[in-house]
Amino acid sequence: MKLKFTRKTWYFFLLAAAAVSMLGGFAVLGGMDFSALELVAFCLTGIAVLFLAAQKGAPAREKRNYTGVFVVLMLSKLAAGGWAGDICSALVWPALLATEYERGRPIQRQLQLVSAAEVLRTVFWLLTRYAGMAGLAFWTNLLFVLLACARGWAALTLYKLQEEEL
Repeated sequence: MKLKFTRKTWYFFLLAAAAVSMLGGFAVLGGMDFSALELVAFCLTGIAVLFLAAQKGAPAREKRNYTGVFVVLMLSKLAAGGWAGDICSALVWPALLATEYERGRPIQRQLQLVSAAEVLRTVFWLLTRYAGMAGLAFWTNLLFVLLACARGWAALTLYKLQEEEL
């Protein structure tokens, strides 16, 4: 039996990454520490983006964009302890969805929602972490769950659109 990996496979990985992020976010809201789940989501996103960049027959521009998204994703972990990592992390999904949007995918609303949610969550996170506004921690965590839901909606839309093309 030969396995065949298609764009639909990598979109499923993105959907799984969003689901794992949601699970981790709900756990944090419940008072538990599930930081390992965010590492799983990071790995799933990285695998999906890397293989989307390596997709046969894709235009060179698209491959460069996906490779750039992968580099930003890696930078988010290399600078994990600082604000630069937080900013890089916030750029990954909007850049990924922008690349898909450039491919002609009808995901403008998802791109706008994920981008707005990333900005809002990042601002709250930076205020909580670096400005000493610990009172915003609950709202930051709530925004993270909403962001994960927005990412899931975008990944599900991509998955369903790919299904229709097959």
